[in-house]
Amino acid sequence: LLLKEQKLLQTIDRLRLQAGEENRDKRIRSSLQMMSAPKRWQMSDGDVAQVHTPFTTRAKELMELYNGLRLPLLSVDERLDVLLHVKWTVKEFDCNLTRDIVELIDREADMLNRGRSDSSLGGLRKRLANLFLQFVETPEFNPEAARFQKVPTELVLRPNVRPIESGSYSAPRL
Repeated sequence: LLLKEQKLLQTIDRLRLQAGEENRDKRIRSSLQMMSAPKRWQMSDGDVAQVHTPFTTRAKELMELYNGLRLPLLSVDERLDVLLHVKWTVKEFDCNLTRDIVELIDREADMLNRGRSDSSLGGLRKRLANLFLQFVETPEFNPEAARFQKVPTELVLRPNVRPIESGSYSAPRL
């Protein structure tokens, strides 16, 4: 009886974790879609016009890159192409967050070129996706994200987003 109860509790915990992960993915997908949705403007004649602004276009590009990072079954060449596009996007800015993303991209590209299996890259890919999501949700990089901030931007301390003056950072060599 005790063993059966223990197995049921383990099943409940596993299902709770799985549901939490699915809800997180759904919430992220929903917020990214809302960021990239066109603005709806009421016209003087009563019609509604949908307008893509530069901010919503940027948000859509970032959403597509994030979704590309999360795709599970890509060939090595397709994955390297996605990584290269993400790298070009984050290299527009120079801060600790973007340097961490570039370092992870370089590490994954190196491991892919050495023929490592997808299963051994799981943790690295998850870390990369989470850091890129942080990039996408930062108003300095994605101005449309400012509408979705729960706390006003000026009250949030983000040391990883501050620009780095040239010469003040040297990347660690492995």
